Amino acid sequence: MATQPVTLTAQRWGPVPRTCVLCTQDNTIPVALQRLFITQADSAFPHNRTHVVPLESAHSPFLSMPDRLADVIAGLV
Repeated sequence: MATQPVTLTAQRWGPVPRTCVLCTQDNTIPVALQRLFITQADSAFPHNRTHVVPLESAHSPFLSMPDRLADVIAGLV
């Protein structure tokens, strides 16, 4: 997590397509906080909304369900 303020700009971050893997069983970053991050990004750049992919996984789907996560990532290309 950033400890210093971060300034997002339309030129640097606004046009970048965003996908968030929402880990529905995450005890490290609760779902409500994950959704807050998404809402903040979407509020900053409303013309480039975040694509959300929920996974029934804990904080590290790359360890608990690597094949399923790989399918999500492969589908982004």
